[in-house]
Amino acid sequence: MAGIAASEAGIEKAKIALTDKSWSRQDLASFVVVEGEKPEGIDIQTVHKFFTQKPVKSQYFVAICKALGLDWREITNPNTTVRGSETVFFHENTSSKPTDSVKNPVSLVEVDDSNHNNPFIPQHGKIDDSRFFFGRERETRRIFETLNSGSSVAVVGERAIGKSSLLQAISREAPNQLRHPRQPIYLNLQNVCDENDFYGALCDKVGIETAKGYLLQRALESCRLLLLLDEVEKMTWEGFTNQVRGQLRGLAEGSDAPLRLVVAACTSLDTLFPDSQDRNMTSPFKGICIEETLKRWDDEISRKFIVSRLQADWLTPVAQPVSFTEEEIAGLIGESGGYPQKLMQLCYQTYDRYIN
Repeated sequence: MAGIAASEAGIEKAKIALTDKSWSRQDLASFVVVEGEKPEGIDIQTVHKFFTQKPVKSQYFVAICKALGLDWREITNPNTTVRGSETVFFHENTSSKPTDSVKNPVSLVEVDDSNHNNPFIPQHGKIDDSRFFFGRERETRRIFETLNSGSSVAVVGERAIGKSSLLQAISREAPNQLRHPRQPIYLNLQNVCDENDFYGALCDKVGIETAKGYLLQRALESCRLLLLLDEVEKMTWEGFTNQVRGQLRGLAEGSDAPLRLVVAACTSLDTLFPDSQDRNMTSPFKGICIEETLKRWDDEISRKFIVSRLQADWLTPVAQPVSFTEEEIAGLIGESGGYPQKLMQLCYQTYDRYIN
């Protein structure tokens, strides 16, 4: 059994990536997809070993880095690799070893890559790698048109329809698409307990001391932020009041406001937050968030997705490329019901049958 350990600097990058995604180590373990294995995540102990710079199986190491959006080559400890219980240290005298083996620890270990070429990844969670994001061009264009007009946006759609992945795409494209620059900040409210925790998380992301109310407004006066709030339904739970939503409204009102919002929800915001209407108050997001509805993929988009993955330029070339039959494609689209994630999983399984 062989393994790879991360460098100290690599672990720092990994910790930053984990924080930026608002993931716990358990979240990371569930989102990791190991090539050649069932898409069910990995054991949390493997993630703990990774973060404590202990060697893990090479395919797990690469998969963890991929889930974090990192290049495993930049994370690897360049001085060691491991075969079983034997640790091998590289010394300056490397004339007897191929140069690539010294620079690339993975080349010294056996990697099970029998299914490494399956293009239908990731299987779970949001897509935060631009190579894997597909479609939604119309929605993306409309969202930036709305943001550039001075309004905020509510992305509304069913679960597993791709809202979180779209928010990640908006965050990536913001520096190029926003007419007036704003720092994108992504915050997943599933990881936030209550409104005090929300203020703490928001201020931490911005890099200021925790504050709320007037103190928060004053601290953000010189900031121009694009705040992307995922799973905004959490704000209806116990521990959140209308006050925090009202403050977000206040910070997002005006053409040059500190915040511009992109919030993701499963239902219309007026339906989601009826408490404001019950108290004869203005709904916190009414008038500042223009809704953009995410619909299921139709037959045409689903077909284009399948073809784009089968012909992806980042695939490792093989002697006999996999192609799906028309009957398979029609069946996959029908069974997926237009849900992108379900189509991905079904295509993964179909591709896997060709490989194995």
